[in-house]
Amino acid sequence: MMIGTLSDWRAYAGGGHDKFETALDALAQLAAESPSPGRIDIDGDRLYATVMQLEGKSTADQLAEKHERYIDVHVVLEGKELIGWSPLPEGLVPAKPYEADADYLLAEPAADETLLRLVPGMFAVFFPHDLHRPGLGEGEIIKKMVMKIHV
Repeated sequence: MMIGTLSDWRAYAGGGHDKFETALDALAQLAAESPSPGRIDIDGDRLYATVMQLEGKSTADQLAEKHERYIDVHVVLEGKELIGWSPLPEGLVPAKPYEADADYLLAEPAADETLLRLVPGMFAVFFPHDLHRPGLGEGEIIKKMVMKIHV
């Protein structure tokens, strides 16, 4: 997991993946344009963004997720979002089994989960070995973009 601001994303360039710099550059450009909700293709299924607007959920109402094939880069465009994060716990028991087509499994959050607070201009990166719980912030209207980087 990494967290930072779009204004200094170059400090994070590399990130262990050849598409990481391209993704952060695209995110910085797209965030400045305030895009409408929907999918934005950058390099087909290898690199794309989804813009969404949602109402934040309470911590009691949101499961954690994990991906196998994609790195997620979450960027808040409007509002405030809490995202729970923890390293993947050993012996994780899914609340919902892995769905290959959608590339996620759902699980109860880890007992040692850390809550990250993102405001506009911030990003957080979640790798396949991270358990994360986005969309927290009861009643908060959140506009965000999630960049998907195929591993």
